Amino acid sequence: MYCHLYGCKPALRSTTASAMWIWAALLGHLCCLAPWAFVMRQVEPYMDEIFHIPQAQKYCQGQFAEWDPKITTFPGLYLSSTFIRGFTGIFCGKDFLRLENVVYALGAHVVMYRLLRRSLEPQRAAAQSLLLSLYPIHFFFQALYYTDVGSLFWTLLTHDLATPVPKKVLPGRLHMCLAAASGCAAVLFRQTNAVWVMFTFGIAALQDLQSSKWGDELLRADISPSVLLTFCKALILESPRLLARLGPLLVSVLLFVGFVVQNGSIVVGDHSNHQVAVHWAQLCYLVAVTAGTSGFGSTSALSPSCFKIFGSDVSKRPRAFILALALVTALLHRYSLAHPFLLADNRHYTFYIWNRFLRRPWFKELLAPGYVYAGWYCWRRQSLAQSGLWVLIWSVAAVLTLVPAPLLEPRYWTTPVLMAHLYAHEVPDRNDRRMMSLSSTFIAGVAFMLVNIMTLGIFVYRPFAWPSGEVARFMW
Repeated sequence: MYCHLYGCKPALRSTTASAMWIWAALLGHLCCLAPWAFVMRQVEPYMDEIFHIPQAQKYCQGQFAEWDPKITTFPGLYLSSTFIRGFTGIFCGKDFLRLENVVYALGAHVVMYRLLRRSLEPQRAAAQSLLLSLYPIHFFFQALYYTDVGSLFWTLLTHDLATPVPKKVLPGRLHMCLAAASGCAAVLFRQTNAVWVMFTFGIAALQDLQSSKWGDELLRADISPSVLLTFCKALILESPRLLARLGPLLVSVLLFVGFVVQNGSIVVGDHSNHQVAVHWAQLCYLVAVTAGTSGFGSTSALSPSCFKIFGSDVSKRPRAFILALALVTALLHRYSLAHPFLLADNRHYTFYIWNRFLRRPWFKELLAPGYVYAGWYCWRRQSLAQSGLWVLIWSVAAVLTLVPAPLLEPRYWTTPVLMAHLYAHEVPDRNDRRMMSLSSTFIAGVAFMLVNIMTLGIFVYRPFAWPSGEVARFMW
């Protein structure tokens, strides 16, 4: 209103519009989340909360030497809760602890908006950041005291601080030191975030090289031997400069590697139930979820235009499709793992998906064509928005975080799914209409909220009893 009446400089007008849209998106997010944060007061500590909340309360009381051996993660969540309270120990009940994730969720929303604003106008960036904040698996845990939401916040903040704005130089030393501190916090919340810190290192290095004399080759959408050779050559020749600027990011990674060497395992406690495995089917689940949450517009995975393009690509390269189909079928047959927790715990939706569908003879193999299509869609969508090397670095990070995990746990997909969507928002279709329209974004947001209302409503209002009499609730 002030700018309308008295006039503003373009930069100030842009800043005002940006602030208005992000505040509107945050208000929408809070309106969706606040009712669930309120009704969660009637839910006693549940599932992993029975470990997290008592441990946080011990830290609040200054009992830092006491540790529950069943906890598998570093104490980042509990240190955060203690620090927020100024080490006073007050307001450490379950309801106040859960509210911290509401704050982290809003913080992650702001960081996603900042990342989207690098290439989108304020209105679209706000709409897309709100949509991603409502992503059902992420949204579900915003009302519980889990490590996931804080983990995502620190990972995204590290990425925002360390990666350059398009066509700009790498951030300064202060930003990089802050990114290193944020990276340490991310790893303290979840060990596998060390991989996403390295992802940030790789993307920052790639974006810097793409704006240099190496750019013409490194910006290509394909991944050919010449592109890989050029990238490796550039990394070697530019390594002194890149390490001088990006080196602080490696601190958390090196500390994590030292921990693994000394501990003999990635997890802190409960080693026997969290052994490293080879679970290639995780990548199939990842691409299916990423493609399935791409919206409902003309560039979504379910659009007729994408099916038509896929059919055209298959007809042009039938051998490649047959090889991909055979490979995915073999991986599903050999590396679809069922962890004892998955088979025994009927409180998770994945228990029913596995027992009623995926465990049936050859059922999971019959899904191979769908996974091939989802993988093709994700690769094409990312390649249209980013370089082939960006897609490769994201794929390597996804492999390193998901394939060693034996448990079919939807929470593990959140970071790679959201990172993919953050960087694939500009996808031209055959008529060169860019991005999801605001109406498509709205429809996708409504669909996400319907899923959220259903899953959280069932969790809160439809508990059931185990034979022992213990109250159980359905969750992701």
